Amino acid sequence: MKRYPLAFAIAASSVSMPAHSASEVKLYGTLDAGYQYLHIKGLGASNGMISGGQGASKFGLRGSEDLGDGLRVNFQLEGGFNAANGKGTPPERGVFGRTTWLGLEGGFGEFRMGRQTLAASAMTDIFSPFGASYRLAGAGSAINSNTTPRADNTLKFITADLGGFQATASYSFDAHLAQNKDGLHPSLLGKDARDRVFSGAASYGGAAWKVAAYYQETSLESRTSTRGMHYDVSPREYGLGGKASFGPATLHAGWAQHRDAYINGVHPNNLGQAAVFRGGLVNGYTLGAAYETGAGKLLGQVQWNAPNRNVRRFGKRAHDQKVYSLGYSHDLSKRTNVYTYVAYLDGAWFDKEWNATQFIVGMQHRF
Repeated sequence: MKRYPLAFAIAASSVSMPAHSASEVKLYGTLDAGYQYLHIKGLGASNGMISGGQGASKFGLRGSEDLGDGLRVNFQLEGGFNAANGKGTPPERGVFGRTTWLGLEGGFGEFRMGRQTLAASAMTDIFSPFGASYRLAGAGSAINSNTTPRADNTLKFITADLGGFQATASYSFDAHLAQNKDGLHPSLLGKDARDRVFSGAASYGGAAWKVAAYYQETSLESRTSTRGMHYDVSPREYGLGGKASFGPATLHAGWAQHRDAYINGVHPNNLGQAAVFRGGLVNGYTLGAAYETGAGKLLGQVQWNAPNRNVRRFGKRAHDQKVYSLGYSHDLSKRTNVYTYVAYLDGAWFDKEWNATQFIVGMQHRF
């Protein structure tokens, strides 16, 4: 990560500031590219170069200024791009479409304002050995918070670390999450439907073990939809999970319950689920392990999402879906690694015989 102290620019422009106003800006980023083979039953197979097989390709700026008396102003600006073709992602957003927030930090913790992840997303990555990445191999098919929802117009508070305990909460006035993209279309009423989202989480533990719990809910001004059918829904999600290390091995487990709808929509490429299940609930479970072997790490996980009897389509009750994942990552240096993994989706909610397979091999560099 390169550092560009703003003090040099300030000195060059002959602007004097108090000694405690030292500022710095850090440029950082990730380039992730590889090869993917994807087979979805009923749609066939595809293969080719992809970006973001392990984690999103991105670049950004982090900055801070020391205000004195234990206070700091922090900010982050982050944009995504496709390493395979150089185009920005998501394409409909500007240069810093992933993250834009400004915050104040002190002994009390940190307060942030702007576009950022929901509070729970920062803690649910411990539910899976794949964290919150690795596409279908990750835990997003079972735990929607692990799809890393990024919300507009969001206030977030993060407490200081209190002897291993930490809590965080966020409130979004108009989040524009994936779930609401299927919502009230401007052509119907000439305006957007706001989605107000609350998210809260707490964790306790350290490097060897940690547990976390969370709750989040969405309040939609109007209706949301899936496959052209509209429903009034109140999406809610809560869960519990953690990790524990035993020498080179680390075990991960998590559980989450989703009511009415997935707050951040269906995980990309998992066509075996539905975004909205009004009046129903879906329990999601993850169980996995990571094993370090020198510079390498083996990853394995089973996901299981189980809709209850109220999740139906045209009177047909939904079935369970399981996702099996196996992967390996090898560090070439502190900033570069190669990886490979395969994920197999067994069954769809409304088609027991449906399946999908995703195989990816790639490389990631961080600067």
